[in-house]
Amino acid sequence: MGDGVCFTGAQILSGDDFDLIHGAPLLVEDGRIASIGRTGNCAQRVDLTGRLVIPMFINAHCHLGDTGAKELGVGLPLDQVVIPPHGLKHRFLNTLQSDVLVDMMRHGLEEMLLNGVIACADFREQDIQGARNLRKAAEGLPIRVIILGRVREHSSPQEFEAAARMMLEEVEGLGVRDVSCYEPQALERLRRSYPKKIFAVHAAENRGAECESRLETGLGQAARALEWGADLLIHLVHTSQEDLELVARSGAIAVSCPRSNGILGDGLPRLAAWERAGVRFALGTDNLMLASPDLLREMDYVSRMTRGLEEDPTCIDHLTLLKAATIMGARALRLDDQLGSLSPGKEASFIVFDLSRPNLRYIQDPISAVVHRAGRADIEAIYIRGERFYP
Repeated sequence: MGDGVCFTGAQILSGDDFDLIHGAPLLVEDGRIASIGRTGNCAQRVDLTGRLVIPMFINAHCHLGDTGAKELGVGLPLDQVVIPPHGLKHRFLNTLQSDVLVDMMRHGLEEMLLNGVIACADFREQDIQGARNLRKAAEGLPIRVIILGRVREHSSPQEFEAAARMMLEEVEGLGVRDVSCYEPQALERLRRSYPKKIFAVHAAENRGAECESRLETGLGQAARALEWGADLLIHLVHTSQEDLELVARSGAIAVSCPRSNGILGDGLPRLAAWERAGVRFALGTDNLMLASPDLLREMDYVSRMTRGLEEDPTCIDHLTLLKAATIMGARALRLDDQLGSLSPGKEASFIVFDLSRPNLRYIQDPISAVVHRAGRADIEAIYIRGERFYP
């Protein structure tokens, strides 16, 4: 008798291509997937007949700091809600003691886990102390938190660079609010000094910022970010087709958060244009004050929004969107050797959907059902590194 756990009977989305395998055993040893489809001896068997197993989600862009401000600012424009220093969000954050903020962010992380999210990338405000507070909030939770620190704006180039270097010694990368916040030369130097860190930036989130960039520099925000070597470009709501093609050629990954863009009235990203340009993209849920950290809702919104905007039901497919919420997010955060798909050697972290529940009974396409129909109520269990986490 072996010492692993064998999950049997389920439909499994297997590998980076998400091939649907019916009834194949999934063998887990020491928290990792040992095999899919190969029978073997194991200490424990778990019957998942009538279930669908998919990898856990990756939330490629979020702001956990405003978890305690849910629905605050809905109905107001971007500049009044989230732009520092006087945006509603920042005025709220300034009222909080560190221990209260830590508790709120921990709640946000717990909420993500219950929604099937195993890793997230957070644009962490409040300088180095904000990053340390988030590390504290995540202690003991089985979620990977990629911290992209934000350095105080309106400081001198020398002060910014010194603070950024201190930040980059502790966190996984930088999260730049806007391409105009810091001198590009300083960002270029940091990029060269820290080649293994992730450099992310909000770009072309609203029409005014994109128009201002073109008027002042002759370039769109995405093109300017690529000049200093950004890895992740967040939003791209108002990016031109020409700049989308630049993004595709650069190898950078874009992250779309359309529920947040929509509720702020910033417009909606044209993901069909991203597809035509060849842009690789992941999905995020952005500010917790504005949208729940629920990738099921995000995928459904994206699919219907994109097909409606294009007036073309064929312009995007559901497999692309499921990958955007899983393996592409893992690639964006450089976690794809561990997470994002169910493959031998990777962590055995997966979601189990019960196909007998009324919402999923009689589905004809499991991948479309996950993207367009499934909700948290359809999740029977979540396993993290082979251990049942929920319920």
